Amino acid sequence: MAYENRLLTSLPPDEQLRLATRCENVTIPKGTVLFEAGDRVPHAYFPMHGLLSRLAIAPNGEAIEVAMVGSEGFIGLPILLHSETTSYRIVAQLSTAAVRLSADALRTELGRSSALLQSLLRYAHDVLGEAARSLVCHRFHSSSQRLSRWLLGAGDHFGSDSLDLTHECLASALGIPRTAVTAAAVLLQDAGHIWYRHGHIIIKNRPKLRMASCDCYRSIDRGHDRVRIAS
Repeated sequence: MAYENRLLTSLPPDEQLRLATRCENVTIPKGTVLFEAGDRVPHAYFPMHGLLSRLAIAPNGEAIEVAMVGSEGFIGLPILLHSETTSYRIVAQLSTAAVRLSADALRTELGRSSALLQSLLRYAHDVLGEAARSLVCHRFHSSSQRLSRWLLGAGDHFGSDSLDLTHECLASALGIPRTAVTAAAVLLQDAGHIWYRHGHIIIKNRPKLRMASCDCYRSIDRGHDRVRIAS
């Protein structure tokens, strides 16, 4: 099995081969909710291509994204951290190809492989940093800054600046009304940073979109750079 997930490709070849006997390929359709907050986590997912979100859920049921997951990461932190349940809703923002590993198999491999353990712990550290930075961004920055940051991050995680995303999806991820997403998108399109129509967004000018974003994007991107370097 040839992996495209950076956490798995960082492992020694013999460990990759051993994991291949325990993994299965899956496709997660866009909009699929893998887990709700409070669910048990029977499997870990290592995306090879696509985009998943970790969403924090308020008591009234509203959601806000705290971290994205692409081919640099994995879903299954509770397994790594010896917890029974997840604290987040996990949803596929875009159709995602992944390899799936049972919780028991991952625990066994973590006991056998210091390389896998260290790689996943480094990733967990960066997820915590991204979650903290995302919450600061949601609290203190404008809708256009937040949308710019989110689109840049989505392009990085997905590996493409062409994204099939509706305004409803963006509103849910950013925790703002759809009308605020529309207003921010119009502002960014008029400035020539993006193009969007009918659920499709293209980042046209990444340097300018970076300038329209806040420092949160650069902070989060540096954290994922450490994952890329370690891989």
